[in-house]
Amino acid sequence: MGKTMAQALIEEGMEKGLQQGLQQGLQQGKKEGLYDAISLGLEIKFGADGLVLLEKVLKIESVRKLEVIRDAIKTANQIKDIEKLIKK
Repeated sequence: MGKTMAQALIEEGMEKGLQQGLQQGLQQGKKEGLYDAISLGLEIKFGADGLVLLEKVLKIESVRKLEVIRDAIKTANQIKDIEKLIKK
């Protein structure tokens, strides 16, 4: 027996909801990994002074901005270089 129109729409809605949930979960997981990488990088490169910036970093939602900050830690000579990126 075939599906009714209502059943097909319900299944389609459920699949879209599942896909959206998976995407959100992946984004959140990526952000968590970036937060960890930035925290480690700040601590290794700048010690306790670097960790002071972590509170501001944790408020950043943009994955792209977090990636920029993570990459900048590698080449930053001063903590001010990272502070500028966080404030942008």
